[in-house]
Amino acid sequence: MNYSRQRNIVAEIVKNSYDHPTADEVYALAVKELPTIGIATVYRNLNQLEEMGEIKRIPLMEGSDRFDGHLEEHYHMVCKSCGRLTDLRPSDEAVRTLKSDLCKTLKIKDDKDIELAPIVLKGICPECKKARKSKS
Repeated sequence: MNYSRQRNIVAEIVKNSYDHPTADEVYALAVKELPTIGIATVYRNLNQLEEMGEIKRIPLMEGSDRFDGHLEEHYHMVCKSCGRLTDLRPSDEAVRTLKSDLCKTLKIKDDKDIELAPIVLKGICPECKKARKSKS
């Protein structure tokens, strides 16, 4: 795929972000750098970057998909209180245990038959937990 200034800007925004922006948030940042960029261009470039394996899409049950430019294996937790999406980096042992438990539950003999797709857990982030404790 040919170089595109718009795609480069979109990729840099996602890769330099640690808060997992939505497409609209990427657009709001991109338009500051390139005022002529359109929202459809941002969506198209996000889709292309995902297809190329340069970014990950994080589908959420509630709300807009988020995007992640950090490709090392990790999972996510969305805070039920504030909506913040944070990275979870379980140990290799924790992932092996999860796969083993899934195999037992699903009666699958070989854990090589299970691939962990994007996993998004729901919980309360440390900041919201702390805020709740201080109110009590």
